[in-house]
Amino acid sequence: MTGAPIPPGSVVVIDTSVVIAIGSPANEKYRALEQYVTRHDVTVRVPDYVASELGESPDAYQYQHESLRAARDAGWVHPVSAKFDAPAVSTVIDRTRERMAALSADDVTEDEIEKTNAVLAGVAYQLAQNDQSIGVLVSDSLAEQAIADVLSAEGCEASVVEGREFVTSLVESEL
Repeated sequence: MTGAPIPPGSVVVIDTSVVIAIGSPANEKYRALEQYVTRHDVTVRVPDYVASELGESPDAYQYQHESLRAARDAGWVHPVSAKFDAPAVSTVIDRTRERMAALSADDVTEDEIEKTNAVLAGVAYQLAQNDQSIGVLVSDSLAEQAIADVLSAEGCEASVVEGREFVTSLVESEL
């Protein structure tokens, strides 16, 4: 269901670039996403890999830490760890990396594929095992397609959405 809106009551896994795009609580994109998730009873899950990417340069990413902290304090963002010891989760991660490499053809090798994007698929699959409606907000078009393909092949229905466009559409719909 690539490009489908995030259904009410969903659990959404968010990518680093989307966190960066929403900015601080003073940013209209942050406020639009917060309003959407609270109105639609959506919970946003931030994988450890995303949090660690944001922590690589604390000074450069200080406002993302503030936005994550504010969202966590408001109750709509929660951390999540990928269960790498669960064989199915690891398989989904591996298949996503392979699918991204196949979709990128000669552009990149599998070793150059960003690991966080594949982890998003694994976390989404893991959360779907609890009979939760799942969404993934990602900003890489290859990752978006690969995650949707792999989750679908695993029998997991998920709304995989280009996150920056989704948030921009939320802002535009408020105008």
